[in-house]
Amino acid sequence: MRKPDINTPVFWLQDAGHSAYLVGNQVRDRLLGIESDRSDADISTSARPNQVAKVLQRNSIIPTIVDEKFGVVSFTYSQVRFEITTFRHDIYRQELELIRRYPDEIKFVSVAAHDAPRRDLTINAIYFNPKTGKYLDYVGGMEDIKKKRIRVIGDPLIRFQEDPIRVLRAIRFRHLLGFKYDPATWSAIQTSGNLLKKVSPNVVKKELQKLQTIPQYRAARAELVKLGIVKTA
Repeated sequence: MRKPDINTPVFWLQDAGHSAYLVGNQVRDRLLGIESDRSDADISTSARPNQVAKVLQRNSIIPTIVDEKFGVVSFTYSQVRFEITTFRHDIYRQELELIRRYPDEIKFVSVAAHDAPRRDLTINAIYFNPKTGKYLDYVGGMEDIKKKRIRVIGDPLIRFQEDPIRVLRAIRFRHLLGFKYDPATWSAIQTSGNLLKKVSPNVVKKELQKLQTIPQYRAARAELVKLGIVKTA
């Protein structure tokens, strides 16, 4: 009998015949050897939302959210908020003057290798199998952790155009972890901050509030001011 913990829902999916991994903060912090916030966990899986819901129901869990379009199932288990997302490929049209924040089309895929490119930062796109103890890294995230580097997956100018909130996420993780920017990512941040004006103020405010919770917020705010993202007052 496995002890209920943050890995348990991963095991449920695997035992049902699906690929499933922890991904994101939990994996990054494990590699860094630092204590992670265990109140939230992200799982990536080959299972479709309806299959995930069935696995959860067999384990007496009623999902709070089942989003068939984006492949997201959310629930709380053992005082942890989980978000399980189906492997997917996000497709953006080429009219990059438009700010969408969400892909124009989503295609579910069967393997993590095809899921990784849609994620924002390399350090947040490492998959961990708690059953085998093995990591899957398709975008150089482990090397960036080793070198303490913040790097956007793909062309950062395009990725920030797709969703300008990624600019604030890059800044938050740079200061939270004490990392440095990859040169191409930093160059794109300097030229993409103005795109945030095209995003809903409420969405920007929510992301800025996350920045305010980190111990290094003073330095982060100084950078935001220098970039012209926030005012000095």
